[in-house]
Amino acid sequence: MTLLKAEDRAPGVGAAASRRTGRGRRTRPLFNVRGLMFAAGLLLLLEALTTWVVKSAYVPRPSQVGAALYTGIVSGDLLADAGQTFATFGAGLLIAIVVAVPVGVLLGASATAFNSVKLIIEFLRPLPSVALIPFGILILGVGDTTTIALTVYAASWPILFNTYYGVRDADPVAVDTARNFGLGRAAVLRRVLLPSAAVNIAAGVRISGAIALVLTVTVEIITSSGGLGYAIVQMQTAIRNADMYAAVFAVGLLGYAINAAVAGLERKIVFWKTDARDGGAGR
Repeated sequence: MTLLKAEDRAPGVGAAASRRTGRGRRTRPLFNVRGLMFAAGLLLLLEALTTWVVKSAYVPRPSQVGAALYTGIVSGDLLADAGQTFATFGAGLLIAIVVAVPVGVLLGASATAFNSVKLIIEFLRPLPSVALIPFGILILGVGDTTTIALTVYAASWPILFNTYYGVRDADPVAVDTARNFGLGRAAVLRRVLLPSAAVNIAAGVRISGAIALVLTVTVEIITSSGGLGYAIVQMQTAIRNADMYAAVFAVGLLGYAINAAVAGLERKIVFWKTDARDGGAGR
């Protein structure tokens, strides 16, 4: 009796599986080509408008902004400002993660704990972080400490609630099964609840990253405590509009780089999220 290979018995199955595997392993492009083309076209349009239509010293051409950005990078001034902003932002976001994730896990795992602090949370959460800047300056003074403290406050809420809902919505069957196998509370938390909430936590960190950067730059602008925010104020006061827009553009570049880095870490750490998407696409 002749033994047939799998591809001989079902030629379509192997090909389909191969296509699904290839689709699952396909890596994402580093840059969005269409997005870059659209951005380039928009810059060309703005260049034309500011050259022939809107002729104002207060509206520099994109080419002038690009030249100012290049000069700031080469001289190192813009890089130093960006480094200070990133350091303050990073400290605030890291502290927010360290504080908000354990608190969110505790509140999600214990209804008693959540009900005990629910009133305080519902009172503090709607308070806009920008409105707390004068209070922060009064208590902590002008400097990085105030910026970091306000960044922690603003960035903690998305992480806290995403963690809370991720733990609370964990599969009860999985939790009961783990307990039936003799796992204690710590083991259930480590092996069931945290993996279940990991996707939510990662999403919360991405949201908090954008919020933290916005608040960091806002505090720098208001308090003139250094960084890209202070650079924007300096250039605006000196009526160096091209340099001012270059600093604004640098904030956008920094935000894009941070979001890309967080998304990359999310795909590495919460790898089953990407696998599930790829598997669903292949069906």
